[in-house]
Amino acid sequence: MTPDTATLIRDGLALDADQRAVVANALLESLHDAGDTNDIDAAWRAEAAQRLAEIRAGAVELVDADEHYARLRASLTE
Repeated sequence: MTPDTATLIRDGLALDADQRAVVANALLESLHDAGDTNDIDAAWRAEAAQRLAEIRAGAVELVDADEHYARLRASLTE
């Protein structure tokens, strides 16, 4: 890894979560040719955008993963 790469990673990790998500998405998209974009990718992007909008609007309850799995286990033993 070059010093420039290490600096980019360090600086990227210093960003808040929303900013890191934007940067990560841009980097991932840069790995694909424009012609590689397909309907499935578009559908996933739309789904992710919808879920993020619901979270930001407070329309959904966020549940910790441990709590989710505890609820799931409880529902399976009922």
